[in-house]
Amino acid sequence: MVFLAPLVLFGLLAALIPVAIHLIRRERPPKVVLGSIRFLKNTPKKLILFQQLQQWLLLLLRSLLIALLVIAFARPLLNQDLARLVDADPQSAVLVLDASLSMRYDESFARALDEARGFVDGLAPSDEVALIVLGDSATVTLEFSEDREAISAALDALKEASYGAATLTRGMQLADELLASAQYENRALVVVSDFQESASAGIDGSWKLAPSVELILRDVGVESSSNLSVVDVRSPQGTVAGGRLEPVLARIRSTGTLPLTRAQASLRIDGETLERIEVDLTGVSERVIEFSTPLDAYSAVGEHRLEVRIEGDSFSADNGRFVVLAVEPQLNVLVVNGESAQDWYDDEAHWFLLASGAQGSSPYAVSEILPANLTRQMLDDTDVVALLNVASLDELQASALGDFVTRGGGLLVALGDQTSPTNSGVEDMLPATLVNSPRLNTGDYRLVADFERRHPLFARLSGEWTTRFSRVWALAPKADSQVLMRFDNATPALIEGTLGAGRILMSAMPLDSEWGDLPLQPHYLPFVRESLTYLAARPPIQRDFYFGDAALARRTLDEASGDSVTPGFLSLGSEDAVLVAVNTSVEESALTRRPASAIFDAVINPEVTSLAPREVRTAQRSVELENPQRLWWWILCLVMMLLLAETGIANRTTR
Repeated sequence: MVFLAPLVLFGLLAALIPVAIHLIRRERPPKVVLGSIRFLKNTPKKLILFQQLQQWLLLLLRSLLIALLVIAFARPLLNQDLARLVDADPQSAVLVLDASLSMRYDESFARALDEARGFVDGLAPSDEVALIVLGDSATVTLEFSEDREAISAALDALKEASYGAATLTRGMQLADELLASAQYENRALVVVSDFQESASAGIDGSWKLAPSVELILRDVGVESSSNLSVVDVRSPQGTVAGGRLEPVLARIRSTGTLPLTRAQASLRIDGETLERIEVDLTGVSERVIEFSTPLDAYSAVGEHRLEVRIEGDSFSADNGRFVVLAVEPQLNVLVVNGESAQDWYDDEAHWFLLASGAQGSSPYAVSEILPANLTRQMLDDTDVVALLNVASLDELQASALGDFVTRGGGLLVALGDQTSPTNSGVEDMLPATLVNSPRLNTGDYRLVADFERRHPLFARLSGEWTTRFSRVWALAPKADSQVLMRFDNATPALIEGTLGAGRILMSAMPLDSEWGDLPLQPHYLPFVRESLTYLAARPPIQRDFYFGDAALARRTLDEASGDSVTPGFLSLGSEDAVLVAVNTSVEESALTRRPASAIFDAVINPEVTSLAPREVRTAQRSVELENPQRLWWWILCLVMMLLLAETGIANRTTR
């Protein structure tokens, strides 16, 4: 049995009132001195016992009457299945808890946990709750559960906010999806957050909650805030050994309702502070500073931890910006010059060497030889071989070159007037067969009409090619090759092929100025460098990550550290570990807030049916459950009968 009004049961204490009155009014018989007792009549013992039983029965009836009245007013229910639902209109609720970086400001996350625990404590016993935490991503931490201990344990496990960037839109959408499959019709979404402007950027009214969902917003943010952050660092990246390292630039920003005007920025490399700069932010929200310390000491091949740190505020979670200063070894390029000459304008490799940076600081270490001097030993330390207008190679040279490409080396073949369809010596490994190279009529020329824009080689080569060629080679691509570039007559201009683990690029035009003006065009230098980089097959290494990056999530943190990731540097991989930098989101550093009412108006569904307060719905549901039983009515009938019995017994009981 359960009761709709269990607090009324405290009235059962009133059943002790008749007992108390009975004990209080109980009198001891008086002593009377009589001269003679021969005129007194003896009272039978049975009569005395009967009178005592009447008095005890009368006391029991009076206490029972009071107890039954109290039970009737407590409105009892006998059906246990219905009683479980009397927690009146049970609710399915999803609690969305913001645990992003901004919640670390001014104990906001501690207040959020208190709000979450208060909400859980106020739930009815049959209510079910799911928990979604917004950290690096929106994560369902707890599925729908009525177990209060499990819910409390899930909240207790959240010791502090994360360093990630929350998205309220994704959190509420995920909660809406969970509520769609909830078992109760009464559904609520509770969001506990500081309602940062950047976190609610996607809330623009285009998406609405389901009509049946009640939205409750709990704001735990602060009205006044001030923050300094390093939002960007420009440092030498992709630098090769021996190159000049450019100065480090940093962008410092002041955000919040109370702007800060003074800050101190410091440059650290490998834990050593190299320079400090006083930053004046008076009248501006951000400023770019330049560190003048030379970085020549870090130009050797290797990885260095570069950090720009700012001081001057009370929120230190975003005061550092981390960058990996990686100095890569140069790519070794071997240029085989098929038409060497004393005069630069007649030399086949002159323009190519200028474009690849052989005369200065360059990502490429370029060596030049004649075809006759090519040996197997030269290829051991080479990344890319460029055959520029080479007439032919002997059998040993061709075999060594084939082995070089098979092992993963890159080969660039640029045809010219010295090459021949039959005597190159490497025709078997080339991706196309040479047909002919007729001279065009005077005034006629070939243009590059199209190229494979989605190919990695052309990812950073935009614009149209305006080069004119008075003569080109006609090529017949082989079955396993890919045409990357075509002339205006649809014949191939650049073809790619593979041999083992290596790549081969074959150009139908020379890379000098003999048949056209290609070296004089602005796209010549990037084309040469992108071709060498692509053929070297040195994969680019991503070294910059943000909390919540899918790329970082795919990396196993077991290989990284085994501990929770914090802003700073991380070594990924067990063998040949790669040093990467993990930074906080720039948007999370902006503490501008959005009114909770604006978010409510943007996501609440205008078709939602207005619900009565839960107390009213509880009373209505209680009446619905109670009407089929009406147990209280039968109890009152019993009270009336017992009252008549008590009256009869009381009138016949000798006082």
